Amino acid sequence: MNNLSANYERILEVLRKISKDQLLPYQRREPKLCDLELISLSLTAEFMGIDSENDLFRKLPEMIYTKIERSVYNRRRRRLANEL
Repeated sequence: MNNLSANYERILEVLRKISKDQLLPYQRREPKLCDLELISLSLTAEFMGIDSENDLFRKLPEMIYTKIERSVYNRRRRRLANEL
Protein backbone atom coordinates (compact mmCIF):
# COMPACT_ATOMS: atom_id res chain seq x y z
CA MET A 1 0.00 0.00 0.00
CA ASN A 2 2.47 2.60 -1.05
CA ASN A 3 0.43 4.71 -3.44
CA LEU A 4 -1.44 7.82 -2.41
CA SER A 5 -4.93 6.90 -3.55
CA ALA A 6 -4.95 3.49 -1.81
CA ASN A 7 -3.73 5.00 1.45
CA TYR A 8 -6.24 7.84 1.14
CA GLU A 9 -9.15 5.44 0.63
CA ARG A 10 -8.11 3.27 3.58
CA ILE A 11 -7.76 6.22 5.96
CA LEU A 12 -11.07 7.67 4.75
CA GLU A 13 -12.78 4.33 5.39
CA VAL A 14 -11.52 4.28 8.98
CA LEU A 15 -12.55 7.91 9.56
CA ARG A 16 -16.07 7.21 8.27
CA LYS A 17 -16.39 4.37 10.79
CA ILE A 18 -15.34 6.69 13.60
CA SER A 19 -17.35 9.80 12.72
CA LYS A 20 -20.85 10.18 11.33
CA ASP A 21 -20.44 13.92 10.67
CA GLN A 22 -19.33 14.75 7.15
CA LEU A 23 -19.13 18.53 7.54
CA LEU A 24 -18.54 20.83 10.45
CA PRO A 25 -21.34 23.34 11.07
CA TYR A 26 -19.49 26.52 10.06
CA GLN A 27 -19.69 25.99 6.29
CA ARG A 28 -22.19 28.11 4.38
CA ARG A 29 -22.23 26.17 1.14
CA GLU A 30 -21.41 22.55 0.64
CA PRO A 31 -17.86 22.05 -0.67
CA LYS A 32 -16.93 19.36 -3.18
CA LEU A 33 -14.54 17.75 -0.70
CA CYS A 34 -16.11 17.01 2.68
CA ASP A 35 -14.24 17.54 5.94
CA LEU A 36 -13.53 13.85 6.46
CA GLU A 37 -11.99 13.65 2.99
CA LEU A 38 -9.86 16.71 3.75
CA ILE A 39 -8.68 15.22 7.04
CA SER A 40 -8.01 11.92 5.29
CA LEU A 41 -5.92 13.67 2.64
CA SER A 42 -3.93 15.51 5.29
CA LEU A 43 -3.33 12.31 7.30
CA THR A 44 -2.34 10.42 4.16
CA ALA A 45 0.24 13.05 3.27
CA GLU A 46 1.60 12.91 6.82
CA PHE A 47 1.66 9.09 6.77
CA MET A 48 3.52 8.98 3.46
CA GLY A 49 6.05 11.58 4.57
CA ILE A 50 4.94 14.23 2.08
CA ASP A 51 5.83 17.42 3.89
CA SER A 52 5.59 19.79 0.93
CA GLU A 53 2.19 20.90 -0.33
CA ASN A 54 3.71 21.40 -3.73
CA ASP A 55 4.75 17.74 -3.76
CA LEU A 56 1.34 16.65 -2.44
CA PHE A 57 -0.58 18.48 -5.15
CA ARG A 58 1.75 17.05 -7.80
CA LYS A 59 0.99 13.51 -6.60
CA LEU A 60 -2.77 13.89 -6.12
CA PRO A 61 -4.92 11.57 -8.21
CA GLU A 62 -7.33 13.22 -10.64
CA MET A 63 -10.41 12.26 -8.58
CA ILE A 64 -9.17 14.37 -5.63
CA TYR A 65 -7.35 17.08 -7.57
CA THR A 66 -10.54 18.24 -9.28
CA LYS A 67 -12.37 18.62 -5.96
CA ILE A 68 -10.14 21.17 -4.22
CA GLU A 69 -7.71 23.97 -4.93
CA ARG A 70 -4.51 24.43 -3.02
CA SER A 71 -5.51 27.70 -1.33
CA VAL A 72 -8.87 26.27 -0.29
CA TYR A 73 -7.11 23.19 1.09
CA ASN A 74 -4.84 25.37 3.24
CA ARG A 75 -7.66 27.55 4.55
CA ARG A 76 -9.96 24.67 5.41
CA ARG A 77 -7.18 22.61 6.97
CA ARG A 78 -6.20 25.50 9.27
CA ARG A 79 -9.84 26.09 10.19
CA LEU A 80 -10.37 22.40 10.96
CA ALA A 81 -7.25 22.32 13.14
CA ASN A 82 -8.71 25.14 15.22
CA GLU A 83 -12.09 23.37 15.52
CA LEU A 84 -10.66 20.05 16.65
